[in-house]
Amino acid sequence: MEVLEFLLIAFGCIIASSVLSRFMNDASLPLVQIALGFLMALIAPGVVEVQLSSELFLALFIAPLLFDEARRANRRQLWENAGSISSIAVALVVFTVLVVGFALNTVVPSIPLAAAFACAAALGPTDAAAVGALGSVVGLKERQEALLSGESLVNDASGVVSFQFAVAAAVTGSFSLLQASESFVVLFVGGLLFGAVVGGVAQGCMKAFQRFGYEDTITHVIYEVCTPFVVFLFAEWLGVSGILAVVACGLVMADEEPRLVSVIAARRQMVSNTFWKVIVFLINGMVFVMLGMQLPLALGPSLAESFPLPVLIGLVVMVTALIMACRFAWFCAMDLLRKDPSSNERGYRHLAESAKDALVMTLAGPKGAVTLSIIFTLPLTVASGEAFPQRDLLVFLTAGVILLTLVLANAALPKLAPGASGHDDHELELASVRVLERTLEELKRRLDSGKPAEYIPALRMTQAQYQARLARARESAGVCGERISRLSKRVLQVQQARADELQMDESNTLTESEELPYYAALRSIRASVGYQGSAATVGARFHGSVAKLRLFLRTFREERIEDERAATVYYDTCLFAIELERVAIAYLKRVSEEDAEMKRAACALISYHQAAMDSIWGRIRYGQGGSYEGSQGEIQMGPHRGLPKGMRNTFPQQFAEAQRYAKEVDANALIIELDCIRQMQEEGAISNGVASQLRRRVNALQAALDGS
Repeated sequence: MEVLEFLLIAFGCIIASSVLSRFMNDASLPLVQIALGFLMALIAPGVVEVQLSSELFLALFIAPLLFDEARRANRRQLWENAGSISSIAVALVVFTVLVVGFALNTVVPSIPLAAAFACAAALGPTDAAAVGALGSVVGLKERQEALLSGESLVNDASGVVSFQFAVAAAVTGSFSLLQASESFVVLFVGGLLFGAVVGGVAQGCMKAFQRFGYEDTITHVIYEVCTPFVVFLFAEWLGVSGILAVVACGLVMADEEPRLVSVIAARRQMVSNTFWKVIVFLINGMVFVMLGMQLPLALGPSLAESFPLPVLIGLVVMVTALIMACRFAWFCAMDLLRKDPSSNERGYRHLAESAKDALVMTLAGPKGAVTLSIIFTLPLTVASGEAFPQRDLLVFLTAGVILLTLVLANAALPKLAPGASGHDDHELELASVRVLERTLEELKRRLDSGKPAEYIPALRMTQAQYQARLARARESAGVCGERISRLSKRVLQVQQARADELQMDESNTLTESEELPYYAALRSIRASVGYQGSAATVGARFHGSVAKLRLFLRTFREERIEDERAATVYYDTCLFAIELERVAIAYLKRVSEEDAEMKRAACALISYHQAAMDSIWGRIRYGQGGSYEGSQGEIQMGPHRGLPKGMRNTFPQQFAEAQRYAKEVDANALIIELDCIRQMQEEGAISNGVASQLRRRVNALQAALDGS
């Protein structure tokens, strides 16, 4: 039961952090999750004491994270930078262990040298999750990204091996360099070879299935997701590095098929990437929430009695500064000695730029999930049965360094190497508005032509949906966004007031049961023209709980018009919905005439409500012509005695045609949207990068349409 409560709290923190992150940049997300985990530890200390073994933690969290990182890595860049990656992923870890270990032993003599080395080894690796969280707000150079990606893939093994040797020396009191070297070779080389072999076999099996015509997307994704767990467990059972085996397997299984090789391959890749994004987000969130939960536990009563809080904070700052200094010195040396391929000059000729690049790389190596999993494997006792020396202090120092490196990366990196995400996002939303406007012009032209007639019902609804998309895009792009939002709320209030007036008219003698089909139809009609959430319920709200429940249950039924009675209800409700659009347009016209500030926002909303009214009016006059103005006298909530004279019952035909051609019309509208993007790109109205992102959005809509 405690495990279930723990998982519920952790997932609740992840969901809350995703909501809070909307008000922050992406790099702040790990810090928000740590803060929420810390808060939960204070509120429910008994629940958060649930512990996972280190092996299980590595298998469940670290293995899939590194596998996904490996399958997305650029193998060409890794190979081109193999020497530099080996330097920072192996040699830098060993260098950091020696420097931090000796310093920690000197400042706190009660920590044996071997135990200090163990703490430093745990702090050696950077974390793939923490590095990945920085990507969207930091503009790194191509080589920097390649080095960081390669470092986070390889340095886990060197850190784990160094940690294991240091712990063995601390527990037994002895250390053999020869034995340590042999173990390192077995773990390192054995893990790489085992992972590469298993990855090749797994890839071959999948290709064999495909050649025999078995290309089920779901099976492929499940097969791929299960692979890192199987590889890690078998590698550890064989006595080689499970972490390196997973990395090697991911690199071998990285899908590098030619573009546009087949529709099935494209769909498989899209589903796989989406599924992995969800998995990685959940794992990252779980790890950082768990770290936050461990912070209060790390500062136990015995530790607080032995070391004052200022001393503990000072030690955290000292260890962090030493780690940063080691990284900075290492990267400075690499950059100063490296020869630039384009200019054939070494870095010492550009000292300021080299120093800045080294500082960026220093801060871009925060600690996280891997370090957390390593430090909690510290044994409770040594060989003699005595408590492991200063275990609580080492755990606290490690947790503090993780938190401090994340804070430094989050605060400093966006300023040292700023990304262009904010400007690009705004440019993207503005371009989206222009593309949707042009797409709507073409849809309206086709709707006005009235040919072919059987497509018109579906085309009306598609046009209304595009109008709703345009309104939301304008709000997101800041095109009168805040004013549109305020004005939209007022319009809904105006519509609800008019609905109340009509429903309370003396001529309306319907009971709640008789009103139910009208309310259900009204919600359906408003939803079909783009209203969402509470906006779709305007004019169709009961006050009684029983009536609310009956209306809610009715929303799960498919609206059908099978007889004249149902057609009459739908006809009356269409007129009612049209009246709500009419009063909205009248109100917006008054606003545009009286308020110069709100004029642009009002005009934008008028076009949306006009399209909605035209769509609804077209349903009741399908194939008959006529204008809305000539029918205003028929507006009422009560039923007619049969359809008005000259009004043919075309609703069943329209529903059938709308349903039959909905996907085809939606698909054609998306093709029109893609063509508008191409035209605007050729005209120079939007950049190539923005056009590419807009096409990806349309491709996602097309994929959703195909899967529906």
